[in-house]
Formats: sequence, C-alpha cells, structure tokens
Amino acid sequence: MSSTEIFRLSRMRADVLSGQARLTRLNARLSLSELAGLCGVDPSTVWRWEQGIRVPRGEAALRYARALDVLAQAQARTDVRP
Repeated sequence: MSSTEIFRLSRMRADVLSGQARLTRLNARLSLSELAGLCGVDPSTVWRWEQGIRVPRGEAALRYARALDVLAQAQARTDVRP
C-alpha cells in the first residue's frame, strides 16, 4: 500500500468518525445505494460505516475513500464564488 493510500484511508476514517463522510455524500445528493454501488458494497455496509458501527477496511475502504475524495473535490469546486 502506498503512502498516498495510507493517508487517504486515515483521512477517510477520521471523516467517518466525525460525520463528515455522511455530510459529503448528502451534499453530493447521493443515496446510500448509489455510493455503495461505486464502492462495490451493499448499502447497509455504507450505512454501518456512516453510523460508526463498522470501520471501512480493505479494498472497499480504498474505493470508499477515493469516492469521498472525488465528491469533496467536486463540492469544493462548486463552492468557489466569484
């Protein structure tokens, strides 16, 4: 695992614990099912992650972290005001 992936996982897990991961999904107007499909997991898995019941792990965690990064970056671009 690369240092970039380790950093991404660490940041994603902090965002899950703080509730930011859920807010990122909601701000992007994605359902649990839509994000779960991107991550290759069941919607109940994403729900458990967002509720703090489970910690994202393995390749699914990396896909989840990547998806959240893309959503957060897209949100940051739309937040820029002239």
